Amino acid sequence: MDFDQNTSEERKEESTQVNIKKRRNGKLALGPAIILGVIFFAAGILFGSLYFSRFVGKVSNLNTDRIIQKLSAIQMLTDKYYLEDYDSEDTENGIYTGFVRGLDDPYSTYYTKEEYKQMMEEDSGEYRGIGVTVGKNPDNNYTEILLVNKGDPAYNAGIKVGDLILEVNGKDTSTMTLTEVVTEIKSSDDPVLLKMYRSGEEFEVSVEKSTISINSVSHEMKDDKIGYISVSQFIENTDEQFIDAIDDLESQGMKGLIIDLRDNGGGLLDSCVNMASRIIPENDLIVYTQYKNGDRQDYNSNSEAVLKVPIVILTNKNTASASEILTGCLKDYGLATVLGDTTYGKGIVQSIIPLGDGSALKLTVSSYYTPNGTSIHKKGIEPDVRMEMTDEEWKNVLEDPDKDVQIKRACEILKDSAN
Repeated sequence: MDFDQNTSEERKEESTQVNIKKRRNGKLALGPAIILGVIFFAAGILFGSLYFSRFVGKVSNLNTDRIIQKLSAIQMLTDKYYLEDYDSEDTENGIYTGFVRGLDDPYSTYYTKEEYKQMMEEDSGEYRGIGVTVGKNPDNNYTEILLVNKGDPAYNAGIKVGDLILEVNGKDTSTMTLTEVVTEIKSSDDPVLLKMYRSGEEFEVSVEKSTISINSVSHEMKDDKIGYISVSQFIENTDEQFIDAIDDLESQGMKGLIIDLRDNGGGLLDSCVNMASRIIPENDLIVYTQYKNGDRQDYNSNSEAVLKVPIVILTNKNTASASEILTGCLKDYGLATVLGDTTYGKGIVQSIIPLGDGSALKLTVSSYYTPNGTSIHKKGIEPDVRMEMTDEEWKNVLEDPDKDVQIKRACEILKDSAN
């Protein structure tokens, strides 16, 4: 499954919102008050217990008695007067979705059972699809492209981050749920016909499907012993792939390294920390988070194997969250030159909490800060060397990767560093 349901229904005007997620293997570390709040809230909604709903009401200042009474009245009027039949499960999920939307946080999301299942399928490492991550744009409810996997069918068809899918196989995506859009794209092995919108223009593209292996890291040795590592997202095995790539490049005598984080919208915090640990000396601070109650959690380097070559990090406006943690850390320590455009500016952390009926809740639970104590939220990280690429230059790169002008400039910087 090639759609990051972490971004379901959560988009504003920004171009990419792939979230920092902590691993789902028991390492989730929420404060006790937050855990209890989630447990009671989940129990109250899922099982309809008046005790739990009143408890939540007292904690959050919600008038749950009034809410229950009003919902009952709406249901009665709907059952009596509404012309069409309706699906009670869809209506119930709409209530939960509406509650989370009421937080006015584009990163917090309620997942239905099916949406959560699809998200977990993505973590399995292989799926049938076109190689994109999508979310809903709340301004118009169309489906938005949040991430395009390099080398996969959507990338080869010229689809870009920020594009809107207006129609999928002739169906208007603004009237469909994200799950319905995903299902339609995956519905057969035939190519999917997408009507797209970009920069004021509409166009159609037919995209083949293939088996997508989630390989988030690629690497090669360029001229003058300059290593190149591209990281498309931070998932469960990205840190292992990244470390293997560094080991391989070091064995070939690497003298400088380019880390390409362009269009990388983020992912797992643990994976990012493990990657930074390959570069940052042991026990040095990589990032710290701060929770609602003021508690601080430090994430320090856990590795003694430290890379000692000059580094250039490539960024653009879609470099977000976990990518910004890695970029900000290396920049704070003076271990990397940042080249490209100002990053997205997502300095908050989400955690996913499974609920008892197979659904799940994703909540923003903390803010993060670079080692120097800087919050980049809504500000981003300014590059040391500003160098933007035009649409035409990106088109040239699709046709011939050797025409990437930012990579060429990064190589020049690293060669100068070696002299």
